[in-house]
Amino acid sequence: MKIGLFTDSYRPSINGIVYVVESLKRELEALGHEVYVFCPAKSISPSKQAELLHEDDNSRIVRFRSIKGAFFDDYDTSVFFPPVVQRQIANMNLDVVHIFTPSQIGLLGVKVAKKNNIPLIIQHCTDLYEFVDHYPAVLPGALALAGIVFPLSVKLNGQDLLEVAKLYRPRNGVTKWNKDIIERVITILYSKADAVIALSRKSRDQLQSWQTEDYGYDITLMPNGVNALPKPKSERIKEFREQWGLREKDEVFGFVGRLGEEKNLPILIEAFNKFIAPDRPKSKLLFVGDFEYRQKLEEMAAETDFVDRIIFTGAMPREDLGVAYGVINVFTFPSLKDTQGWVLHEAAHAGKPIVIIDKEVSEVVKDGVNGYFAENTPESVAKKVISILKSPKKQAEFSAESKKLASKFTERSQVKRLEKLYKNLIEIRENQ
Repeated sequence: MKIGLFTDSYRPSINGIVYVVESLKRELEALGHEVYVFCPAKSISPSKQAELLHEDDNSRIVRFRSIKGAFFDDYDTSVFFPPVVQRQIANMNLDVVHIFTPSQIGLLGVKVAKKNNIPLIIQHCTDLYEFVDHYPAVLPGALALAGIVFPLSVKLNGQDLLEVAKLYRPRNGVTKWNKDIIERVITILYSKADAVIALSRKSRDQLQSWQTEDYGYDITLMPNGVNALPKPKSERIKEFREQWGLREKDEVFGFVGRLGEEKNLPILIEAFNKFIAPDRPKSKLLFVGDFEYRQKLEEMAAETDFVDRIIFTGAMPREDLGVAYGVINVFTFPSLKDTQGWVLHEAAHAGKPIVIIDKEVSEVVKDGVNGYFAENTPESVAKKVISILKSPKKQAEFSAESKKLASKFTERSQVKRLEKLYKNLIEIRENQ
C-alpha cells in the first residue's frame, strides 16, 4: 500500500505525535508499505529544513512552508498549498490517507482523500477540548479554523455551514467559546472519515458524547504501540545517580515527559512537600523533561521545605530515557488532559509501578495489579505512592505485571491491527 500520514507536528519538534508518526512510518515500511509523511517545514524554506534533517527523496518526507505559531507551541502554521502540490499528491496514487491533527496539513489530508476518493482515517491524538483551559488565547485561531480553513478544506453541506456559522455567536467566557468550537468542528470533521481511531477509553467516550443524530460515526479503540526503550548499562545509571545526587537507597518517584501546564504537575510537588518528604527522609521527586512550565514548577519547588530533594534534569534524548526510568521506583502520571500517555507504556516496559489519576487514559495501568488509581488530590497521590515505596514485595509484583501489560501493545502488534483496518477500508471502498 501507498500510505499518506498528514501531521501538523513533526521533526524537529519533539512530542507524542512526532513519536507516533515516526513509529508508524518505520513499522509500516518494515511490513513492505510505501509511507509518505506530509508535515510542516518549520521554515519558509522546506528544502533547507530537509537538508538540515538529512532528508532526501528516499525519506518520503514532504514538507510545506510554515511559520511559527497557531494553536500551541508545537504547532506551526503551514501557509502554502499551491495547486501544483495538490496535483503532485494526487499523482502519488495513495491508497490510504491517515491524519493526526485537525489543523492545516491535517485538513489538507482530508481534502486529498475526499477529492481523490481515498479511504480517510482520522486519529484523535490531542485533546484540544481540554487544552483550551490552559491556552484560552487560541480563540482567534479557533475561529479562523472553523470559519475559514475548515470550509476551504472540507466539502461542507448546508447543514455543516449552518453549524459552523453558529460558532461565531459569542459565549459567556472565552474558554466556553473555544470548547464549543472544538467540539462542533471535531464532530463534523470526524463524521466525514471512513474510520476514527481513539487511543483510550477516555477519548472514545468523549467523542461518543459529542455525537448527534446528524453527526455520528464509528470509533475504533486502538492505542498506539510503544516498544521498550534500550536497557541502560549499570555504569550509565551510576553516572546519572552521581550527576543528580541520587543514592541507591533513595526512594525516587516522579514524572518523565513534557513539563506543560496541562500536565497537572504541581500536585506532585504538593504531595511530596506535605505528605511524603516529612516522613520519608530518603524520598526524592524527579522531573525529567522540559517545556515552558518548567520555570513555574521550579519556583514552586523553591518554596517548599525540601527543595534540595526535588530534581529537574531537563530534556533528555528519548533513547537515553531508560536511565531515568532505571532510577525511578514509582512512576507518577497526574495528567488529566492526555489521550493515551506514551510515557506510561515506556514506564510499564521498564517494569515501573505506576500511579495515575485519569483512570481511563491507558490500557497498561490496572488498579491494584501494576499500580494504583489516585484521586486528584495531593493527599491521595501521596498515599498511593507511599503504599508502593514502603513495600519491596509490592514493587516487585507490580514491576512484573507492568512488563506483561506493556508487552500486549508493542509497535509491531498495533501496526498490524492498523494495517488490517487499512485493508478493510480499501476493500469496502473498492466494492462500493
